[in-house]
This record gives sequence, structure tokens and C-alpha cells, in this order.
Amino acid sequence: MPIEDICNREAVLLQRDDTVLEAAKLMRQHHVKDVQVIENRDGEMVAVGIITDHDLVVEIMAPELDYMVITVGDIIDLHAV
Repeated sequence: MPIEDICNREAVLLQRDDTVLEAAKLMRQHHVKDVQVIENRDGEMVAVGIITDHDLVVEIMAPELDYMVITVGDIIDLHAV
């Protein structure tokens, strides 16, 4: 069986201001372990980072942060420091 038959080639995308709750729901819906974060720069959509299921557990769930308020952009910014 060719690998193409079982791989998902479609990227799951979120904007910087989407919440981490939305990220988790999309990961579950699409059966993926990460989502790509994009932003609009002068009319062009540019990838600015990746959020993984590990990021959600370690950065949001473990310290018991509010997953309904924290955005994926907040996580991207945290990793940029």
C-alpha cells in the first residue's frame, strides 16, 4: 500500500487570534497532532508557527490556564522569546 493512501496531505490552519480551544477541537476533528498558524501580511497569508498537542498540554493544561481566552498567537509569541 502506498504511503499516499494513508497520509493526510491537507494542513489544518488557524489564525493567530484563534483560541487554543479551537486548535484542540480542530486537531481532534482532523485526527492530527498539530496545526499551522497563519497571519495576513499585506494581503498574503503567511505561516508564522505550528502548535502541537504537546504545546497545549504543557503550556495550557498543566498550568491550568484559561483555554477559552489564550490564543494560538500567544503560544507562538511565548516560543519566540
